[in-house]
Amino acid sequence: MTTIATHVEKELAKLPVAKVQDVLLARLVIREEASRLGFPALALTQIATAVSEITRNVVQHAGVPGHVVVCEVKENGRVGLRIAVEDSGSGIADVDRVLAGTSPGAGIPGCRRLMDELLIRSRPGAGTSVTMMKWLAST
Repeated sequence: MTTIATHVEKELAKLPVAKVQDVLLARLVIREEASRLGFPALALTQIATAVSEITRNVVQHAGVPGHVVVCEVKENGRVGLRIAVEDSGSGIADVDRVLAGTSPGAGIPGCRRLMDELLIRSRPGAGTSVTMMKWLAST
């Protein structure tokens, strides 16, 4: 028997990230969407904390506005939340050092621990993209 992988995404929100108020709004909207999907209290706190950290990085370090997109993901019978934060700003010179916690940006390794998946792509002068996933526990 052959199993066919399924992957369905539904965009739930797309928000600008340019000022501190946008960080707070993103945190609130994404927490509400995660709650609606059925994430438990601990996961809601983890998601909100990671969103706050990454969007705050855009405001403080990118030098240009960015945006955050949140999607509901259904993949092979499981449900999750994908959060993508992007900017076209100053970028990160050494992503590996940031992920290792050996350079400024200690919040990023913390986000990786809070979320189930985290992917970061960045180039100096070309911006940064951080994609985070949190999966609902199987029932």
